[in-house]
This record gives sequence, C-alpha cells and structure tokens, in this order.
Amino acid sequence: MDVPEWWNHVSNLEYARRMKNLRCKLFYAIHQVLLLRQGPIHEFTLAMAVHDTCFEIDQIILHLSRNHPIKKLRFFFYDFRTINGPTINQYSLKSTKISRETLLHLLSNCPSLKSLCLLLYEDDFIGDEKPSIMELFKCLPVLEHLTTWGYFIEVLVQASVPEEPPTSLIHLRYVCIEEMCFVDGYGLPFLAVLTRSCPNLEKIKLLNNTAWDDEIESSVLEECSVLLEEYSDVWLEHLNELDIKHFEGYAPDLEFVKFILARSPNLKKVILLTDMDDKDEELELLKNLLNAPRASPVQIVVKNC
Repeated sequence: MDVPEWWNHVSNLEYARRMKNLRCKLFYAIHQVLLLRQGPIHEFTLAMAVHDTCFEIDQIILHLSRNHPIKKLRFFFYDFRTINGPTINQYSLKSTKISRETLLHLLSNCPSLKSLCLLLYEDDFIGDEKPSIMELFKCLPVLEHLTTWGYFIEVLVQASVPEEPPTSLIHLRYVCIEEMCFVDGYGLPFLAVLTRSCPNLEKIKLLNNTAWDDEIESSVLEECSVLLEEYSDVWLEHLNELDIKHFEGYAPDLEFVKFILARSPNLKKVILLTDMDDKDEELELLKNLLNAPRASPVQIVVKNC
C-alpha cells in the first residue's frame, strides 16, 4: 500500500494507529467484495505488509475455502505468518520472509496442494534453522508440479542430503528449476535425490546458470561421476522430455544428461538450448550425446537460444 508523504513526520505511535486504521479499511473492503461476489472465485492474490499476527487473513481463507472452488492462492508479504488452506491446490511463495517452522506448517496444512512455486533466498529465512529435502518432501504427498530455483536448493542441501530416500513424490509429473547450477555442490545432489524420489516424472525443465572455471574441471567431473554412480538404481519409466536452457556442455552438465538418457526408457525428446555461437561446437556436443548409452530412441535437439 502506498502511504502519504506526511507519514514521514508522525510519531511511531501515531504511525501504528494510522496503519491499523488503513489495514482495517482494507480488510473491510475485501470482505465486502467477497460477500457481494455471486460467481465462483478460482484465484485470489493479496499483497501487503504484515508485521504481526493478522487474523483477518485466516478469515479470508476460511471464507474462500467454504464458499468458493478456490484453486490458486497467492500471497506477497513483507513479513509472514501461518496460513491454513485445506482446499488449496496451487501455491506460490516468492522472496518472502518466513521461518522454517512456518513454511513446513503452512505446507503441511495444504494436503491438497498439487502445484507449488518456491522461489526463496537463504536470507529470506528467519532464524538459523533451515528446511531439509526430507522435511519438504514429507509435506507434499500429492504434489504434481514443482517450480523452484538454485538459491532455495542450496538451502535444502545445506540442511542435509538424506542417505536414505526421502518420502516418494509419486504424483510429481513436472519439475522446473530456475538458476540451476551443476557445479556448486548443491544443484546436482538435489537433482539426484529428486530423480530417485519421483519415479513418475514426465518432464524436467532446467534454466542453467553455471559459472565455470577450467581449473576445477577434473575434480568436479570426478565428484559428479561418483555422485551419480550412487544413484545407479534410478529408473524414470515415465519421463518423456528433458529441457535445459543455457546449456554450456560442461562436464557436469553432460554427465547429468547422459545419466537421464541411460535411465529413461520412454524418453522422447531432449532439448538443449545453448549460448554457443559455433555450429561446429554444437555438432560436436550432439555427436557426444548420440554416442552415449540410451534407454530409448530419443530425439536430441541442440540449438542456439
């Protein structure tokens, strides 16, 4: 909400009082609109500052869940609190201040959640505790679509990489990872765990953001090979498409693509969009992949973005 210029000159007490009045007016207006609405509401978005417990949000969600076939609920808050949504099946959190406990509680209270977008930075988390892969997957029993990015993956992997497979996300069909990095020690371990825990994946989409140093190539390649060997039991019977944008053809990237090729019997298409200007370089990359072991007669497309 935009605030008037004179707010810069009032006392903290007066500021708080006027902010409370504005908030009351805002929620009153929202409730009036919801009560007057005769048709169904499928999507609802609320963006505002929340610095303390805000019970009015619970009332809004309760009204939506009881009276409307709400499918998509989005909140953009400067601060955060717990929200319960038993009928919500699509949720998005982007650059939101939140604690580990609140995030896990929020997801656990959305048992029908089928589509989730988590674009959080490490600095977005309040307190020292961060969620782990195991904890996150446990909260998403019926999830079908997952979108996240490398910054949040780093948080998950730093918390812990499970030695035993986490809760299987058997309903997950589509995963999109933005700002993906294969050489930071976080991206590839997460992908390995994901492929083992999600046997029914149909599409993997990665937006690559790998910074490379030729001096570390041999050590990184060895680490990648060892890591992927530990997941040799992975079998993605339903995967039909792998899509990677800004594919550079570095050793770890190639190892992952070969890993997918060898373990996806119904893979139909691999699309690698590169930043390469040299057509010969693209052709060499394609030959490399065509010579790799494949579990299916997959079509491999390598082209400039």
